[in-house]
Amino acid sequence: MTKLPEEVMKMANDMKAVKVLTTVSAEGVLHSIRVGSLVAPAPNMLAVGAILMKTTAKNLEDMKKKYQLVAILIGSEMNAYLILAKVKESHKAGPLFEKMNENLKAIGLQAGAVWTFEPTGVWNQSASY
Repeated sequence: MTKLPEEVMKMANDMKAVKVLTTVSAEGVLHSIRVGSLVAPAPNMLAVGAILMKTTAKNLEDMKKKYQLVAILIGSEMNAYLILAKVKESHKAGPLFEKMNENLKAIGLQAGAVWTFEPTGVWNQSASY
């Protein structure tokens, strides 16, 4: 199991950072979306609120069954990190789900589910690296 470095956790929890989640369909087609709701509640976990995530949610369900990894790119200013992660669970209730929706309510959004991921690798993609 890979633990996220402190700098990566800080960026993942920064609402101003740009965060992109890439999944793959059953047919092998890549699908990338911006996920502003992405957070790192712990060094070994990432979470994303499912807001208007139809294609991505279907891909995540298929990828979980096949043990495929997602790619998550997080960037802020000149810094960027690529994270590969295992799809864990879709939560439709519980403390993580409630906390996500509490945070999203402040910007007028609501998640129908919260997907969790376990990091398997982190690469520095910063311009100055």
